Amino acid sequence: MKRVLLLVLLLLGVVFAYHVLSTHGNASGGITVEEVRENLPNLNETLGPIVTVESASFMHPDKAFYSPNDTMILTITNKGNATITTGYAFRLYRLEDWGWREVPVNLTFAEVLVTIGPGKRWEQRIDLSKLSLTPGHYRIVKIVSVTAPVTKMSMGIEAWTEFNVR
Repeated sequence: MKRVLLLVLLLLGVVFAYHVLSTHGNASGGITVEEVRENLPNLNETLGPIVTVESASFMHPDKAFYSPNDTMILTITNKGNATITTGYAFRLYRLEDWGWREVPVNLTFAEVLVTIGPGKRWEQRIDLSKLSLTPGHYRIVKIVSVTAPVTKMSMGIEAWTEFNVR
């Protein structure tokens, strides 16, 4: 008896779902992209003014090419209206034939929180000789947090930039 009742409820659910989709969707029975967009909340009303971060020049090295014994100056520039926080830690990847491979970084990083206000920039010096890099194309990745000025809501992102070692 329990199995029959379960089967009837399951069939009723399928019929109900078909009815809802066919009367509230398009000709093929699905929901259109326009209907989804109309029902999305306005993020400016929900979260306050949207944080702007210009990612094109957000983080960049001082040069495109380095020797294995150079010191890289990595600059993070805050061109937006938010506050950016980060630290000294980073991950390093090397481009191989099959994609990006993480390079072990055997360094100890000071746990210092760096705050970069709107219109400000911060420079980090990285001694490449301590990383034992071989010639190739590299990507450096840092975790940064962006905090909205009005709502004080934060979002963590991975910022990255690329460079070459000859």
